[in-house]
Amino acid sequence: MSDADILKIETKDKIRLLTLNRPDRRNALSHDLSQALRRAIIAADVDDDVAVVAITGAGSAFCAGVDLKDARATDESTGTYRGPLHEPERSIYEVMIDSRKPLLAIVNGPALAGGCELALACDLRVAADNAFFGVPEARRGMGANFASVVLPTMVPPGIAMEWLYTGRRIGLDEAERWGLVNRIAPPDQLMSVAMELAGEIARSAPLSLQRMKLTFRKSHGLPLHAGIRLDAGPDVYYSEDRKEGARAFLEKREPVWQGR
Repeated sequence: MSDADILKIETKDKIRLLTLNRPDRRNALSHDLSQALRRAIIAADVDDDVAVVAITGAGSAFCAGVDLKDARATDESTGTYRGPLHEPERSIYEVMIDSRKPLLAIVNGPALAGGCELALACDLRVAADNAFFGVPEARRGMGANFASVVLPTMVPPGIAMEWLYTGRRIGLDEAERWGLVNRIAPPDQLMSVAMELAGEIARSAPLSLQRMKLTFRKSHGLPLHAGIRLDAGPDVYYSEDRKEGARAFLEKREPVWQGR
C-alpha cells in the first residue's frame, strides 16, 4: 500500500491538509502510516508554498492511536517490542514539535492514546462537538511517553495526571474548560471553522510564524532570562518581510510576503 493510499495530501491557499486514511482501522497509526506522516511533515517544512499544516482523519475517528494489531505482528516477528525511546527513527511526535510550520489538529472524532498525543503535538486544536480525547495507556500497560511530558505543560499538572493515571475519556466540555482546544464546531461545520483559523494564520508573515513556533518550542522550560535571549529560527528583524509589513501598514493594504 502506497503513502497516497493511507495519507491524503492536499494543498490550498498555503494550507497543507493531511488526512489519515485508514477509516476501517479508525486511522490507527500503523508503521507505514507513521512513516508517511513523518515524510509529509518534513516535506511541508521545506515547501515555500505551505504556511500551515493541518491534520485530520477520514471517517468517524481522528486517530485511535498506535495500531495494536500491527504492533503485535511486529512483536511476534521480532520476538520483542521496542518502546518509543528505542526505535531507530524519531517518533512522529518529535518530528512534529521540531517542525517549523504551525500545525493544526482538526479533531473530527475520538483522539485516543497515540491519536491524542498526535493532537497534543500540534500547536492548535479544533474539534467537532462529538469528539473526545483520552490517554488510556495506564489501562493497557503502556507508558504514554509523549503525553506524560507535554500534557502537564498544557493543562494544570493535577488535571493532567488525573487523566493519565485513570485513562478515562476526556469530554469536549472538560477539554475546553482547561484550554486543550481552540475551537469547537458541529461536525458539518468543522472543516469550515478549522480552515478559517488556518487561513487567518496563513496570512501572517511566514518567517514570523516559524520564529514564533521555534522560540516557543526551544525556550519552553528554560529560565525566563535564558528564554528571552534565545535566538531561534529565522532572523525576521533583518528580513525583507519586516520592511514589507511596515510599508503595508502605512499604506493601509495587505502585505505581500516573500518569505525572506
